[in-house]
Amino acid sequence: MINNETEIWRSYPDIPEIEVSTLGIVRTLDRVVSSKGNGTRFQKGQVLKQFISNNGYMRVHIRIDGKSTMKLVHRLVAQTFIKNTDNLPQVNHRDCDPTNNDVSNLEWCSSSYNIKYREKYGKAQNKPVFAIDLSTLEVLHFRSQGEASRELGVFVSNISRVIKGKQNYAGGYFFKEDDGNGIEIDKDKLNDIVDGMPFKGKVFAVDLNTSEVSQFESQMEASRALGINSGNISMVIKGSRNQSGGYWFVNDDKNADDAISRKLQEIKKTKLVLYR
Repeated sequence: MINNETEIWRSYPDIPEIEVSTLGIVRTLDRVVSSKGNGTRFQKGQVLKQFISNNGYMRVHIRIDGKSTMKLVHRLVAQTFIKNTDNLPQVNHRDCDPTNNDVSNLEWCSSSYNIKYREKYGKAQNKPVFAIDLSTLEVLHFRSQGEASRELGVFVSNISRVIKGKQNYAGGYFFKEDDGNGIEIDKDKLNDIVDGMPFKGKVFAVDLNTSEVSQFESQMEASRALGINSGNISMVIKGSRNQSGGYWFVNDDKNADDAISRKLQEIKKTKLVLYR
């Protein structure tokens, strides 16, 4: 599962007695229910067990006021967290894995888009693939593009684009399909790719709750250590996102000390306002 953010729970719009999380978990809330003899009793909330349907999608059985209904988990997550302003009818899994219901892996789509997406990326997802960490040149091997996507936090569509030569890297990795002949590393080619990347140095992470500052050798190391998608880290560094997973990030360059100092002052002021 791709775990990009701190888990967030929110009430499901159509059934207020249940909550859905950004990681694809569903639970009922503590509540008072009617019992035999016109009395009432307290019923403690619980995380609902999930089942795999015949077509591979996860589902849960929800029982509210004596009535039982079956719901698909990916639709619960999308309906709870993702705006559907165009009233699109279906939910697509970006990594083509119907069991991965992390909110970052889902998107509303049309039926034709869903079909074309599966045709384009679904078959390729099952082929083995090599991933080369561009910060260390370490070679990793995965049984499928889907597995690489889940382990590295990189969308399978981007992995596929790298393999097809349509982009140079994704998530700090270079990808190559395993054709059974092993892999030869063209260091000159990889160095050219690295030279073209926005930043390849160290990264600072500031914990917004504790103000603790941590340093990592690269965005990818920060991603792996903190469980945050590298793309989201990059967005924070570029200023298009305020935080990710409870952390603020900045590149370790000549401006890092001043940027971190300003951020710590900002955190301190925020806490003072909250505790007044």
